[in-house]
Amino acid sequence: MREESKLLLQRYDHYFQREYNYRYWLRIVTNRFDNVYGFFLESRKKGEAIVHSNELLALPFASGLYDTVLHDLQSHSHLDIIYRDTAQLRKRVPAVTFDPLHGHRHSTAYLPTDKNNKRS
Repeated sequence: MREESKLLLQRYDHYFQREYNYRYWLRIVTNRFDNVYGFFLESRKKGEAIVHSNELLALPFASGLYDTVLHDLQSHSHLDIIYRDTAQLRKRVPAVTFDPLHGHRHSTAYLPTDKNNKRS
């Protein structure tokens, strides 16, 4: 077994606690911005909306390595796997321009130049 697979399964066993009233699943993200595959174990308690995510492994794009690690994970775990790709982002949201709760007491949008406030 490869070292990457051993590390992934060790972290999987650490975070997969099998707690009562929790739902667990795996998420594999093809991160094209950082050129890595991200392996995550996610969980949610029954009745709550918060999803807890634990990163298990960040695997660089390499031929054959991903398939081997995925096969080892599937033989060790029987959880559902959700695949995600950053090439198809789910929702594009506009930039935050006003947020009084997190320190933006004034608008962060750029103001047009005027006669009194000269900007170059």
